[in-house]
Amino acid sequence: MRARFGAALAALFLLGLAARLAPWSAAREGGTRLNDPDCYGHLRRSHQTAVSFPRVPVHDPYLNHPEGGIWIWPPAFDLLVGGTSRALHGRAVSMDDTREVAAFLPAVIGALHVPLLVLFATGFLGRRRALVAGLAYAVLPGALQWGGYGHADHHVLEALALLAVLLAALRATRAGSVASAGLAGAAAGATLLVWQGAVFIAALAFFWALFALRERAGVFAASATAVAALGTLLALGGERVPFTFISFSWFQPVLLGAGTIVLALAAAMRERRPARRVANLAGALVLALLLSPFADRVADRVVRGFGYAVVGTTAAEEMADGGFLSYPPEFLPLVAEAQRLLGGGPNSVPAAVRSLSPGFLLLPAVLVVWGLRAARTRRPATRHALLLAILFGSSILALTLFQKRSVYYLVIFTALALAEAVVSASVRLARRARRPGLALPCAAAAALALVVGPGAPLLRGFHAYAGTPGSDFLSTLERLRALDPPPRTPWSGGVAPGEVPGVMNPWAAGHFVTAITFRPSAADPNVYGFRRQCRLFTTPSDDEAWRILESSRCRYLLTANLRTVLPLYAGAAGRPGIPPELTFAVRVHEGPGPRPVPFLEEVLTSRTGGRLPDGRFVPAFRIFRVLGRPSP
Repeated sequence: MRARFGAALAALFLLGLAARLAPWSAAREGGTRLNDPDCYGHLRRSHQTAVSFPRVPVHDPYLNHPEGGIWIWPPAFDLLVGGTSRALHGRAVSMDDTREVAAFLPAVIGALHVPLLVLFATGFLGRRRALVAGLAYAVLPGALQWGGYGHADHHVLEALALLAVLLAALRATRAGSVASAGLAGAAAGATLLVWQGAVFIAALAFFWALFALRERAGVFAASATAVAALGTLLALGGERVPFTFISFSWFQPVLLGAGTIVLALAAAMRERRPARRVANLAGALVLALLLSPFADRVADRVVRGFGYAVVGTTAAEEMADGGFLSYPPEFLPLVAEAQRLLGGGPNSVPAAVRSLSPGFLLLPAVLVVWGLRAARTRRPATRHALLLAILFGSSILALTLFQKRSVYYLVIFTALALAEAVVSASVRLARRARRPGLALPCAAAAALALVVGPGAPLLRGFHAYAGTPGSDFLSTLERLRALDPPPRTPWSGGVAPGEVPGVMNPWAAGHFVTAITFRPSAADPNVYGFRRQCRLFTTPSDDEAWRILESSRCRYLLTANLRTVLPLYAGAAGRPGIPPELTFAVRVHEGPGPRPVPFLEEVLTSRTGGRLPDGRFVPAFRIFRVLGRPSP
């Protein structure tokens, strides 16, 4: 039986890997393309890590040009990609080598989700439901989109980290040992080295441990805090970074430390052995003394974090120690991941079902079923396992409804909900037919049909690598690098902020610019320069445009058709309602000839584009060289 189960796990892993490698051919046409802007940010940072392994850059002169900025991401994903590239190709590793690793590795990580999901589900749903959940998850569009070939982003590693926490927590309830509690805590702390926003995973795990692990809760929390703090120390060293929830910083381990005080005190109250009671009390006292100077700042950041995650707003833009304390509120409406999952009302439900399967609709009812099952069971370990799934499933569902960036967590629970429903129905039907052996095959077929049927359009788009950067855009940037090679590369070391002349571009193109042209970007998806590019693209004044470009030390300007986002840009720039035809973006990008304004000269255009109402062809992208100060 154990051998058959192992073989089933291996088969599901291979199915998941094959599904995630489906875009292989489409993504490699004309050279390997990664999935989205953040992937190119990870590519550049991963390659810098490969070159200077094991150091993962924190401050970067190519962000927030010309001042420089910090990477907001923790080091784990870039260390994994960069370390793998270095191991495979040695010191002579090239950017192309790292790109191939960055494209392929997410598919492997995503496929590893499948056996971990099955092992977790087996602990409280049984093998039948667990295997069906694994089968559904292996081909679920929502899982493939965030963990497929070419999607070189940390989100796929986030979901793997969550599954590791759930599996370790499940084992801790069954083993009942101090070692198992410490291992589960270490898994929770390690999530913060993948994504700083995963602090909510640790918070949920702390809450669960408080009741499920009882006197071992202090060990769990201390282990989580120790791993997070050690990882932060190794990654940051003595470098100054903002103390904030939106970037990798000391905020996360300090917050875990505060939670550890609570769990250690609770464990002391439950502990019968005097030595361990004293150890918990002493640990809580030491942590309270160490963390007391951070109390005010932690409270402030928690309030900001709640506002960002739940209501989608933060305080006004603030900078400290080279990065943001909070995002500009005007930025969030432009971020697809920050929108509500059902923000379009009833019309958005079919899209959610296509991505998450009908398990999305079934999940609330299944959570209730699990709750009733937990109330009936006499086995404490099973009860705690069910409560673990209920706690995380309901919290992630609520969080995703507020902000759909957590959909790559939610898809785990929609697969479990789908399996619960189809297996329960199949067992009943098989009993009525007096063919119990048909229950599992029928459930597997039903799960596949309920995933592939609604998700077929997304699966076709995933296979075709739809919605990803076009080769024309990438080749345009490559031609700029060939036209004017920068004197230094981002990974050559010792580059001072502002030393290499930069490129002004729409914020979403920033990581493409830095990774492909090897030049700094004056605006990027880390939100650096967002308001500055808003002012530039919406100004009606050529003089103001020149001043922005000059102060930004930009040699080139990249333009595109920004008409759809100009109203939001104008609001962020303090000039709402400005007619598009008056804005710098429209006057330059749609302007005739190579010199739409006196201080810009067109040097490159993309090969694709569209026609204006007057029939004139306008390239999708234009690149201008910034010339001298315009005449009065």
